[in-house]
Amino acid sequence: MAADPEQNRTEPGPRAVGGYKLFVAWRYLLVSRRKIQPLTQRLLLYGLGLIAVLALRYALHVQPETAVMRYLLLAATLVVPLFTILVIFLGVLPHSRPALIVALIGASGFVPSLAGFLLVRYAHLPLVHLDPEQVAVVRFVLKNVALCSGGLVFLAMFFGTLRMFFTFFTTVPIGGVWIGITALVTVLSVMGGFESDLRDKILGSNAHLQITREDGDFVEWREVEARIDRMPGIVASTPYAVSEVVIAANNAPMNVVIKGIDPKTVGKVTDLVSDLDPEDRDAMKRLDPLIIDTHDLRVPQHPLRGPVVDPPPDDMPAPGDPIDFSKPAPGHGAGSNPGDDGGGGGSASGSPAAPAPGPFGGDAVRVLGEGDPPPPRPGDRDAAPRRAQAAPPVAVVDPPPSDLVTSDEPPIDYSRPDYLQDAIKVIDAPFDPPSLSRRTQSLPGILVGRELVKQTHVFTGEEVRVVSPLSDPANPDATGTPIPFNRDYRVAGKFFTGMYEYDLKYVYVTLESLQEFLDRGDAVDGIEIRVANPYDTDAVVAQFQAELGPNYRVQDWKELNRSLFSALKLEKIAMFLVLGIVILVASFAILGNLAMMVAEKVREIALLKTLGASDVGVMQLFALQGLMIGLIGTGLGVVTGLLLCWLLKEFGFPLNADVYYIDRLPVHVDPVSVAAAAGAGILISIAATLYPSAVAARIRPAAGCRSWIQRLGTWHTECFGSGP
Repeated sequence: MAADPEQNRTEPGPRAVGGYKLFVAWRYLLVSRRKIQPLTQRLLLYGLGLIAVLALRYALHVQPETAVMRYLLLAATLVVPLFTILVIFLGVLPHSRPALIVALIGASGFVPSLAGFLLVRYAHLPLVHLDPEQVAVVRFVLKNVALCSGGLVFLAMFFGTLRMFFTFFTTVPIGGVWIGITALVTVLSVMGGFESDLRDKILGSNAHLQITREDGDFVEWREVEARIDRMPGIVASTPYAVSEVVIAANNAPMNVVIKGIDPKTVGKVTDLVSDLDPEDRDAMKRLDPLIIDTHDLRVPQHPLRGPVVDPPPDDMPAPGDPIDFSKPAPGHGAGSNPGDDGGGGGSASGSPAAPAPGPFGGDAVRVLGEGDPPPPRPGDRDAAPRRAQAAPPVAVVDPPPSDLVTSDEPPIDYSRPDYLQDAIKVIDAPFDPPSLSRRTQSLPGILVGRELVKQTHVFTGEEVRVVSPLSDPANPDATGTPIPFNRDYRVAGKFFTGMYEYDLKYVYVTLESLQEFLDRGDAVDGIEIRVANPYDTDAVVAQFQAELGPNYRVQDWKELNRSLFSALKLEKIAMFLVLGIVILVASFAILGNLAMMVAEKVREIALLKTLGASDVGVMQLFALQGLMIGLIGTGLGVVTGLLLCWLLKEFGFPLNADVYYIDRLPVHVDPVSVAAAAGAGILISIAATLYPSAVAARIRPAAGCRSWIQRLGTWHTECFGSGP
């Protein structure tokens, strides 16, 4: 029995069909004939490979051991990119005239601007004198011109190199996908850097977990803290109390949040100790009063009993007794009445009588200068003896010290024109810095943020007043209204967390000081906890909640800052969608390319379907072309985006620290974000092939053959004429 030839014929397997489709799709994307010499291609591949090796070496931070190897590596870093650029300019761009023109335009702006920037930066401009402000403006302009023109040169070289391998209609969509993926990876990494920086600052300024009481005063916090410390995975814990107050200094009040901390344990839970001013790491030790000044400053209303070290004089008036200034002082009688008790008489001793009481009463019996001899004239040597003889002897009540420096020189005549030469003398006397008063040293300390210092101008050692909106019912004013809590503090130091809100709105005092200030007794607001793994706190929260019961509330840092991180996540998603439009625009180029291919290849498609190709097979053929464009563009975009992120992270993009609180652009590459960007590029590229594939699948073999016959007839007419 003869075998059926139809049964003996082997159907092509999936690999054969897939290989054929891949070959057809790939061959359509490439140029029909090579324009670049094989030597140029090899040199270009060598240069790109060496650049990749150097970039990998810098990314891994591999340092040579010897100085010779370091110099060779530095020379290779400079020579290899220049060699690759020279190969592209001389061997590749001449075959793509638009790319060559754009590259020359960019180079004509890049080289002069870069040279001018270097000359201005290192002040080597001959015959040109610029002030610092003009230098800053010129440097800014030249730097931006160099960046823009350098980017133009890079784009021209990139598209010119792609044009070496692919057709024009393939290069355009690949370039569009490449730009979209590069921008998406870079922007998502920068936004991830801002989010990571913000998360680190929040975790540094706050604890990982907080335990508070649902209702009532939290007075049993010591027992709860002891139970917490015994749990596994706990690094440290510390109690805290918090309230909103107004801090006033230098007539600049500010609403702040005051937080009572334990100086011994707060450094184990937060980064407050490391956030202190680097020049003043001992500020935490100055939160307690510098001196203990607890003596009673009130004036006693009754004489003290017992031994007195320094008793008052006998004639000192008692507290509350009026002083009669109309009577003469002891030892200064009326003088005119020798029989008075206080009179000097003077008849027995021959001493002059005491002066009569003056108009001021008391012991002010004579106006200074009244009855004194005239002052001596310059050069009159006999004036001093005459004045000593004329002046009556007066008992010195408070004699000058024995080491008082006096001079017998005559007074200076300030009416002379040259009196300054004799009157003014320059001396070099060291002055000690002003010391704090005893009252200021006895005040408890307070830590303030750097931004609060800028707003209120409070500095270390100054006194500030803290006023709470809470009032003390036991301390009413004259009208019976309770007076708000207020207390004076001494600025012990300042801190800098890197977050504007924290540095402006938070101040720190000791827990005991805040409890005494707000009259809370031994109650606290909660306990802060630091765990080993801050990114996996859900299990720890559940464990604490089960251990402590429903009377306590356990929250982690993600729940406490839920609104902030939700806003960042929403912003990241919105940026992903916005930059995805760039890839969507590139997908229209893929759609147009394939639609034009379908219109041109109607006869070939009809021939394939006549040979047995199915509609699904034709759709797969066009989908493979879109997939290849998406893969090439996405791969180049991911590599370029990661390279750009590495450059930003390694060399940095400067930012204004006063505005952004960071001095360089933060970059954090998230593998999930990179994978999402790559997946979006590939999916959008495949989606762009659906419509052209569906149009190609609807082409019937008869329509293709009819088009082929019409083409043959047109060709015959053109060659042999319209005759039979």
